Amino acid sequence: MSRPSTFTAALASSNQIKIYDAMTGNLHRIITLPGSSTIIAGPVVLSDGLSVTVKEGSGTFLILYSFPLCNIKSKTHISTP
Repeated sequence: MSRPSTFTAALASSNQIKIYDAMTGNLHRIITLPGSSTIIAGPVVLSDGLSVTVKEGSGTFLILYSFPLCNIKSKTHISTP
């Protein structure tokens, strides 16, 4: 019987997030944000993924990633200065 996976996230740089298996501490994946995106808040781990707030150009976006593949689930525009 396999146990359910539990993940945690850590900021690696201004455009990378490292995802770890919380049970073993092993590195699961590295998420690299596209283009000139810069992380300004996050990551925040949710039950089935994580959220991160990024600055892209002149806009701010909230990106939700899903576990275990760490693919983009949604991208929401928050503000434009």
